[in-house]
Amino acid sequence: MMDRRRLAVPLLVAASLLVARPGAATLRFGPLQISGNLQSQNLIRHPDADTFQFIQNRNVARLQLTYDFLQGGKAMDKYSIPFIRDAKLFVLMRGVYDSVYDTTPGFLPTHEIHGHAYGGQNIFGNMRTRGLSTDILRLRGISRDQRDNYKFKGSELPREMYLDFRFRDVPLNIRAGRQQIVWGETDNFRMLDRANSLDLTWHFQQEIPAPAFGWDEIRQPFWMIKALYELGDVWKFSQSFIEGYWNPGDWRPARQAFLPRPWGLPFMNPLSNPVDGVFFQGVCGTGPNGQCNRLMNDTSLFGQGDWKRNPWDNSQFGVRYHGITPFGFEFTLNYFYQRFGGDDGTNYAPLKGLVNNPANQALRVNLINQGIFPAEAYNPYVHTVGASGNYSDDTYTGTVFRFETIYDMGIPFFDVAKETVIDVPALPGITKKDMWKGMVGFDRQTWIRWINKKTTVFLTGQFFWHYLIDNPDCNAPTVANASSARKAEIGSCLVGGLDLPSNSRLGTASAAQSGSPSFRDKIRDWETLITFAAFTFYKGGSIIPTVGIAVDPVNNFSMEPFWSLDYVVRDDFVVNVAQRYFLTAGSRNGPVFETWGLAGLNAGRSETSIRLTYQY
Repeated sequence: MMDRRRLAVPLLVAASLLVARPGAATLRFGPLQISGNLQSQNLIRHPDADTFQFIQNRNVARLQLTYDFLQGGKAMDKYSIPFIRDAKLFVLMRGVYDSVYDTTPGFLPTHEIHGHAYGGQNIFGNMRTRGLSTDILRLRGISRDQRDNYKFKGSELPREMYLDFRFRDVPLNIRAGRQQIVWGETDNFRMLDRANSLDLTWHFQQEIPAPAFGWDEIRQPFWMIKALYELGDVWKFSQSFIEGYWNPGDWRPARQAFLPRPWGLPFMNPLSNPVDGVFFQGVCGTGPNGQCNRLMNDTSLFGQGDWKRNPWDNSQFGVRYHGITPFGFEFTLNYFYQRFGGDDGTNYAPLKGLVNNPANQALRVNLINQGIFPAEAYNPYVHTVGASGNYSDDTYTGTVFRFETIYDMGIPFFDVAKETVIDVPALPGITKKDMWKGMVGFDRQTWIRWINKKTTVFLTGQFFWHYLIDNPDCNAPTVANASSARKAEIGSCLVGGLDLPSNSRLGTASAAQSGSPSFRDKIRDWETLITFAAFTFYKGGSIIPTVGIAVDPVNNFSMEPFWSLDYVVRDDFVVNVAQRYFLTAGSRNGPVFETWGLAGLNAGRSETSIRLTYQY
């Protein structure tokens, strides 16, 4: 049960917010505007009816500054500036403190995605059998230095800082600086919205939908240059423009965390954990102190890859055309060339081992003797083409229809038919494949009198799909245990990255028979997701209830129903209460390896959240 003393910090924060002085939402000093807010979010996890775990008390302070320092071609209403008509400076600062990394509430996760893959036991039973303490699965098992880093994670000074320029005689707008670039039509799951990769260490992707929160808080802002050139009418298309961006080296893949952090991937770091991490197992037995301590080329998993942060080695760019047809269909055509970030639900391969050949076998020995595991973090460049559109059918249905689609070329996947120098346990090789991804959705304001007599209910729904082009049909455990000649004959057999074997979870046939299976995480031809949400307004907009659900019909009907209630106490103070449930409707025999972030990845993580926001 939850320790009542753990509630002290969030209650103190709530009290401080409630007694804060009232004030206007924005302070204005001529062309200068200053605003911000204080926010405290508190999460209570309830994996079952009898267990309550306090897992987050995240306190955030934001300060936003906007300065229109050049208007009508004049700076400070005095100095004429050539070529530039208007210019604005935008700065956003964010400070974060999560007290659970100081108070270290003693919760223990109830779910680890590998399931009973340790000789018929789960990870907890395996640790008890081996005489290991489960403290490494608790927050207090994290070192003090790491906890000091985690509790302030998300603090950014500045988080965003850019200059906007609008030219006088040319219909051109330039934005340069640390920023977010948002393209596309989807809510909740991303395709065209990929210029900024996500930080999934706070709360995965759960702090959605808007208006309660939104994607802006978990995108990673990058230093970029964006340009928008207005074309006017092009052929029969109105409001045409070309928009493009360039990221000159400041890019990172999606941030991920592992257990015991409350909101990470549901397993310990596969490289460095002492239970079955590859740095601590027999592969690295000849290394210093019998272990490895880093990856090749100074790379880090879900961090720095084999590139330098400069324009020559790590540039990303995208371009899109926007137009509106005569009958009101708004559309964009898009192209991206950037490294694959790994935050759109694709079960890709983030780690690349050395191909198995005599030269690399000799290199493997040399690397391990230096404490280097013979693999590197991998985020290759991917070509992406896409389109989006929306159409408002006011005549017949009163509905806005939306679509978005992309085609990714060259996404890396683990392939057990490709051998690396790490054969037992097996780190598979990599095969690149193309994927087609898409979404169709709708938005509609609907009168439902028995719910709300005074205003409409906003309904929104989406259907997502991922289709892997030319996915081979194979049995991964069988192929993994085949001879090298047989693997070469088979050619390709793809597996996901959530159930790779280790010395504790061997992927051999005998291990599978003894209850230690691996390679169960299949790469399917099709992955689909359905989302639906509704919200409305009561009491003049001071009460905003939202309900919704996300369903994955492919993976045992894994789903996430949720509800949220925003109460605007006054103009500068808002209370939000929400609950999220992670459920599986179908029979569940073993783990569900879905990557959308529903009841496969997040099993046992149903929760209640309370968020307090004071605007100043």
